Amino acid sequence: MPRQVTHRSLDGIRVRMSGSHDLSRPYTSVARIAVGDRLHEISSGGRADARAWAADLGVRAFDQEFTIHGGVLRVGRTSVADPDTRVADEMLAAVWEGRRHAVFTHLYHARPADAVVFFAGLRLTEHADGVVAVPRGRRVRRPEPAELVKEVPGVGLLEITALTARTRGRLPKWRGAQVASGELFRDDIDGQGPYFLLATRSLLVTVLPDDERAPEVPRRLAGLSIEAIR
Repeated sequence: MPRQVTHRSLDGIRVRMSGSHDLSRPYTSVARIAVGDRLHEISSGGRADARAWAADLGVRAFDQEFTIHGGVLRVGRTSVADPDTRVADEMLAAVWEGRRHAVFTHLYHARPADAVVFFAGLRLTEHADGVVAVPRGRRVRRPEPAELVKEVPGVGLLEITALTARTRGRLPKWRGAQVASGELFRDDIDGQGPYFLLATRSLLVTVLPDDERAPEVPRRLAGLSIEAIR
């Protein structure tokens, strides 16, 4: 029986994946938000994923919490040292938690009030399959489509984004091979090995395979359907 999952990216795109593969792994979505001339990266995933992210940064406990967007915004402090200079910078980890999902980011040399202002510049809406973050106000914008990241065993790490005039520029000039979901391209990263690009009608999927799995990717992708749905 084919397996099927649907995930929602931070920019609202719903991606449905189906096939005989193991699709049970969690996913994250990443978006860049410009506030004036400053660029911030936000991520979304499950609440447990956000807590694990904060713990990896060194946040032992959240200091304060605020109610916003129908959820709870929690902030905690940590410091991150530059591996070369060993100079530590203060960092504020901010995690917005909904019923099942979370949106998280970090701010350098910031106060809890700065995290509240940043999240107030977004309209967060939680759905059963993910959270949508829409910029609010003239100074807040999303300069590029969000990405949805998911690992599929036997295929590799998939980075999925909208196929636009801008993202289409990542495709090679040559024609690709036809597979179930669209057109498949193979290319190489110097010193890192091969990777694949899959262009569907409305999505661009970058596939980063395990080195030993690379020759199997075209065959494995032939049995995996990836599509954007409403």
